[in-house]
Amino acid sequence: MLEVEIKVKILDPNLIRKKFEENNGVYKASLLHEDTYFNLPKGLRDFKKTDEALRIRKSIEFSKINREKAQKATYFITYKGKKIDSTTKSREEIEVRIEDLDKLKDLLKVLGFQEIFTVKKERELYDFKIKNYHIKALIDYLPILKQHFIEVEIISDSIENLEAYRETLFDLLSLFGIKKEESIRKSYLELIADKFKGHL
Repeated sequence: MLEVEIKVKILDPNLIRKKFEENNGVYKASLLHEDTYFNLPKGLRDFKKTDEALRIRKSIEFSKINREKAQKATYFITYKGKKIDSTTKSREEIEVRIEDLDKLKDLLKVLGFQEIFTVKKERELYDFKIKNYHIKALIDYLPILKQHFIEVEIISDSIENLEAYRETLFDLLSLFGIKKEESIRKSYLELIADKFKGHL
């Protein structure tokens, strides 16, 4: 599976919400994500050097309209390959839903995997239909960085239409007044590592 993704930093999430609504964005859910990253056992390749990632995600979904409604938690393990172009965060992604978070973490530790850091995100998920493409758009807030971001993504089974996917995402962002050069290729883990150098 190919994840074609673009991330940008934003200053005013309320303005972006308004622009999403003006451009037929459909609010789907609010999410709390806790992403715990792992590296391979010592002596094997270093994901930080190879631009890969392995994470376990706890995802709690709720509605911003009725936050009191029962919240649903799901768990996933995800591998992300190295980025495949110079302007976006496009990369191979393999994701598997899991049932027992703690047992999987224990299994990885027994096998020598190194737990690196847990990234917490508050997210709002929207859907867009552009040029017959289904696009997910997320308004993210990272408490540790005290910053808001947008992520837009298209999921595909093939790399063949990468250029078309990428241009479609940039076209969508342009509707919100966001330019190509504002794209951030670093992951949230990398942005956190940059801010707290020597602590990850």
